[in-house]
Amino acid sequence: MKSKTFTTLLVSAFFAVLLYSCGGNNASKMLVKKWQFESLKSDKADKQLAAIKQQMDTTKDSTMKALLTSSMKMMTEGMESMKGVTMEFKADGSAETTMGGPSSTTEKANWSLTADNKKLVISRDGGKKADTMDIKELTSDKLVFSMGPDGTMSWTAVK
Repeated sequence: MKSKTFTTLLVSAFFAVLLYSCGGNNASKMLVKKWQFESLKSDKADKQLAAIKQQMDTTKDSTMKALLTSSMKMMTEGMESMKGVTMEFKADGSAETTMGGPSSTTEKANWSLTADNKKLVISRDGGKKADTMDIKELTSDKLVFSMGPDGTMSWTAVK
């Protein structure tokens, strides 16, 4: 009787280890790497750009047109500058976000996934501040998540 219980426990432990090593939490394993910002889809930003463009097309005032052109250029350049941003998720649950450019800065945080692997939680300042993002897509080389109603960010793995 004791040997049958022991064998059952041993077989159960073997399958638990096998399941974990063959995939266990694939989402966590796929997330652990360095990611490069690729694009941002934001309804709010798209509406702002469309409104600026419409004003540019309809205004006759050259000063206003120059101001609107400058605003559009700043928004576009801001989006482009985000392509220098990387996020690195480490196996120990820590994370680093690095802003590229001449004054490169790095922000440290901690990360976790919800039990269903559908949300990514980033905690900063010792857990006092946390952002929760909905994971839209996660593969070995692509991470797409949304933050609130304002947009979806797409990231690709740094190779």
